[in-house]
Amino acid sequence: MTMFPTKKSQLIENLINFTVKELPRYSEKRNYDLGPPHKNVSKLSPYLRTRFITEEEVLKIAVSNNNLKTIEKFIEEIFWRTYWKGWLESHPWIYDEYLNTSQHQPLPKKTGIKCFDYWKEELLDTGYLHNHSRMWFASIWIFTLGYSWQSGADFFRKNLLDFCPASNTLGWRWVAGLQTINKPYLAMSENINYFTNGRFNPAGQLKEKINYNYIEHNNSYVLPFVKPDKIEFKNFDNLGIILNRNDLSLNYIFKNMEITYECCVYSTKHENKLVNDFNNNILQDIIKNNKSFEITENYNQIFDWLTKKKIKNLILPYETVGNKIFNVKKFKDKLKQLNIQYNFFLRDWDRNAFPHATKGFFKFKKNIPDLINLVDI
Repeated sequence: MTMFPTKKSQLIENLINFTVKELPRYSEKRNYDLGPPHKNVSKLSPYLRTRFITEEEVLKIAVSNNNLKTIEKFIEEIFWRTYWKGWLESHPWIYDEYLNTSQHQPLPKKTGIKCFDYWKEELLDTGYLHNHSRMWFASIWIFTLGYSWQSGADFFRKNLLDFCPASNTLGWRWVAGLQTINKPYLAMSENINYFTNGRFNPAGQLKEKINYNYIEHNNSYVLPFVKPDKIEFKNFDNLGIILNRNDLSLNYIFKNMEITYECCVYSTKHENKLVNDFNNNILQDIIKNNKSFEITENYNQIFDWLTKKKIKNLILPYETVGNKIFNVKKFKDKLKQLNIQYNFFLRDWDRNAFPHATKGFFKFKKNIPDLINLVDI
């Protein structure tokens, strides 16, 4: 069975099996990288990133087979992605600085560090790395090999199935000691040996001690998250919805409210063939299960679809920092020209969580019980 199915039915089957067989011991086993197929972790990140499956769907399945209190660590992991997105919403200049200093640094084919070389090949072959190995990899990249964290973030961006601008950028900053100032994450050979169950032991190969003193002031300033107005759907006629990599299941909200709509799926090409094929196969599954949906690949095809379907009101997935697709002047001006009203729809999951994500995760996670109570789990 493939590690990353692209059919929703198979994904849900895998998730149910995971919640029954692995989730009861998740907190004990999650930090171990035992190699593919990584049965001890959920591998949901590529799907949550695009909401091919939503956080609520995952938690409903998880709690149907487990007590909520016994899977707190798993629930925290689900909320980490939400936290990173919310934090970047309040610190958007951090992402701009990353883009402005991003630089390519070619990685040697062989570094001689067995674990690092293995993880590089695993990432290139599968589009995935265990989260603990991502931390080790990033630390070795920065502190042992001496590369910039920005070039490492670029390497992940180009090759990860689950690439998320917030999680990726802030995760690399955290390892580098910029997210929690002067607290870099150092990969230790003993730790790697233990949590890979003896698969790797890079003793004497890593830089495990550094003199570090970096001061950054930008984190201290917080831009309050301004929630967009709630959308009233009572008077929406000729409603259209566009799904894209920011939200591939937004239509179900309207389906559950029994609101009539037309829908198209916006497909964007990825430079990495492995990632591109994965994304395309997911879109094909959506189309297969929704015969009336259409795929569009550029703005002009979308405008043709809007005109053909006589759309007057358009719903688009909310675009967080680093995920801009339609929130650009060219696209919005054309919608106005076509006399189409548009709204960027923010899910309640994000609406409730983002205002709490301005500081550290420890403070954010105190709100998780209340955030769960606000959704129908």
